[in-house]
Amino acid sequence: MIVAISSIITLVGLWCVLKKYLTIPATILALISFALGTNFFLMMVFSGAIQSSILLALMVLVVWMTQRWYEKAGWTEAIVAGLAMGCQVFIKPAGFASILVFIFWGAYNKAIFQAKWKIFREHADQVLLIFILFLSALFIRLNNPQLFEGTWFCDYITHKRALYLIAPWLWQVLFSIKNGWLIYSPVVLLAVPGFYILSERNKPLFYASFLYSLVFMLLLASSPDVTAPNNYSQARMTEIYAVLFLPIGYFLSWVLEGKWLRKSVFILIFIMLISLNLFQTWQYRVKILNPWFTTTEYYKAIFLKTHIDKNTRTLQEYNYMDMDSFLANEGDFNITTKMFFDFENGPPGYDQHIQNVFAYSGRKAFRLDTSLQFTPGGTLKFRELPASYPLGLRLSAMVYSETDFKLVPAHMIMSLQHKGLSYRYQPKDLQELNLVCGKWNRIKLDYVIPRAYDPDDEFVSTIWYSGNKALYIDDLKLELFEPRE
Repeated sequence: MIVAISSIITLVGLWCVLKKYLTIPATILALISFALGTNFFLMMVFSGAIQSSILLALMVLVVWMTQRWYEKAGWTEAIVAGLAMGCQVFIKPAGFASILVFIFWGAYNKAIFQAKWKIFREHADQVLLIFILFLSALFIRLNNPQLFEGTWFCDYITHKRALYLIAPWLWQVLFSIKNGWLIYSPVVLLAVPGFYILSERNKPLFYASFLYSLVFMLLLASSPDVTAPNNYSQARMTEIYAVLFLPIGYFLSWVLEGKWLRKSVFILIFIMLISLNLFQTWQYRVKILNPWFTTTEYYKAIFLKTHIDKNTRTLQEYNYMDMDSFLANEGDFNITTKMFFDFENGPPGYDQHIQNVFAYSGRKAFRLDTSLQFTPGGTLKFRELPASYPLGLRLSAMVYSETDFKLVPAHMIMSLQHKGLSYRYQPKDLQELNLVCGKWNRIKLDYVIPRAYDPDDEFVSTIWYSGNKALYIDDLKLELFEPRE
């Protein structure tokens, strides 16, 4: 719902802003470029990016209300613009750049600044309100950096200082193979000629939009958070589109004014850019592209590919990958069951923990409690595994609890062990899953072994319960995923 409302505000606001300067065809083309050529499509259709959608809507409101205020100053415009700017700087440091749009809107020389100052004095109460709302939000955030921490309303990092000057991560923001803005949203390259055309045709608008875009980008690239892999197509960059599609719109106007050759060449380039964005978005959705483990070699190998083979997988950065994504396409593997317990007949030595009060399939299930905290089995020697790597393993089970799972301290665990010491440890906390008490729930944990280790090393998998009541397990299974040739 939040993403839907933010998307409506964004599209309506951009339409109202762009049509003030562009023809209707150019405005429509700009909105199509925005909707299909950026990460807005991923954010709007598949939701989930709540913070990015809100920040984009807020920045659109800043531009829209600023435009309206300079046409005819009013309290509504002042309040909405001030609140929108305040919310942005409250959520993350780069939101500070939003105030530049209001200050520099329509100004580029001394005479215009003098006229602007006169407008500010005539409406001093409204201008004061805008700055009070903006600075109050900034003051609250600087004095309470942990406020709303862990929610979509806080993007401030927990380090002692929020920014590391000056933009040391700018290259990663633009060109990182994991989430580089220009690699995964190439349509924004149209802003480069767009700014030139904007400076020629609407200089007052050029300075505000260029200054905001530059300062916002530098502020954003001064935070280490932009290097995090969970930032596909620079989702933290999203609000810049509220301003950036002004120069892009002017470039599109220039194209539409040209003769057939200019239009034909552009249409070809335009289709290529939009298609590339949509295709890479699809690759991201089906987990062919995953910023957690994408390397330059891997990106080149899967460029415009709909399927990845065994040799391509070896190019991935396994140490940091999202292991679920590796096993997502089950048809690419030969799957072998290495362990399965339905607890109807064993395993031997666990009779006291096999009960018939609760069961998912058959009549019996396994009980974990204070006297036994770990499920049996699930250990493999490396010498027992196939010689081909990487290998995937999946631990799955049905679980039942009479207590709310939010209160159940239980974990699925998969790990490698060398001489009794664990490495490549992978846990999953059952408390973080949406499990329902009083019903059987299926849980799973995926794991990838990237290469052969010491043949005496072991792979260990288990479910660990450390509570003081009981957790019931049924159909405990360990599967081996061997890539098909």
